[in-house]
Amino acid sequence: MAPALLTGDVQFNEITGASTLAEVMSAVDYQVQAGQISHMRPLATGFSPLDDVLNGGLRPGDMLVVGGPSGVGKTIFAMQMARNAVVQDPTAQVMYICYEHDRAHLMLRLLCMESAAMGRDDNALTLRKLSNLMLDSNGSGASGLVSQLSSHPRHGPVIQSISRYADRFQLVKASGAMTTLDQIRLWARRLVALGPQTLMIVDYLQKVPVDVTPSLQEIEVTTYLAQGLKELAMSAGTRLLVIAAADRTGLQSKRLHLHDMRGSSAIQYEADIGLVLNNKYNIVSREHIVYNPTLAEAMRNWVVMSVEKNRSGRNGIDMEFQLSAANFHFDPRGDYVRDRLIDDRITLQ
Repeated sequence: MAPALLTGDVQFNEITGASTLAEVMSAVDYQVQAGQISHMRPLATGFSPLDDVLNGGLRPGDMLVVGGPSGVGKTIFAMQMARNAVVQDPTAQVMYICYEHDRAHLMLRLLCMESAAMGRDDNALTLRKLSNLMLDSNGSGASGLVSQLSSHPRHGPVIQSISRYADRFQLVKASGAMTTLDQIRLWARRLVALGPQTLMIVDYLQKVPVDVTPSLQEIEVTTYLAQGLKELAMSAGTRLLVIAAADRTGLQSKRLHLHDMRGSSAIQYEADIGLVLNNKYNIVSREHIVYNPTLAEAMRNWVVMSVEKNRSGRNGIDMEFQLSAANFHFDPRGDYVRDRLIDDRITLQ
């Protein structure tokens, strides 16, 4: 079952059809001369050295698929990448479509993340600290959560920072029963109307509902969704980050790969970039754990990001980033993995 092609009223980027190479060269030359190049610029992820591997970031039409085991930090990475986009580019517009959490919870995560990004260390916000602030007010009507944080000498700068991009960061509570691919297409149309530097996140792929007959297998449903989302990214000229869930066999593996995602064949073909997250402690070679237990324990706070597919450059690259789970924040300054991983080789750059 293949997704229907976008009709004329939905296809709002480059019109499909043939052009000679000379015509394309002339059109691009004209756009560059006229300064109409904003739609050609990559949108950085804000993670180093990931942006170097991706040759600058995501380009219009790109679909980045992020996979990994449950609880490894996929949503944190996606939220932080969205946050980085609107912080780094004052013209960027972001939409986070979430089938797992409501908008208020996502906002609280962003507060914690922003606090950690500002280098608050032990003073960074956590869900517990935010809950205590809300409980302390006890509905007295004196001030709300944002007002309390704004007037707080330590947390006031967090609100100031978020306020700079709050109008360009849309949070969408999606329904696994009603928020279909057609609805996502409608939201995409509204988003790209706001400017050329856009990013959409779908969290997560397998929760998007599809009206199917009982005879269809899960792989066919995933194929329909993966093809439809890639077509959407291309036709809208937006960048798309899609979180994918692992299949049952993959969840039993020590190290997950892109081929372990549910409906993996379609995901592998349609993705422009395939990024898989694994906790470093779980996938590092046992020699590092046996001979240095202290270092091994510290590895639990590190996540290995493996670029398993990359149409913009190199693949087969393993990077590592430190995760502060309580603050929903990755240290964006990572490095290439230099320890031996299971079923792998040492990566030296």
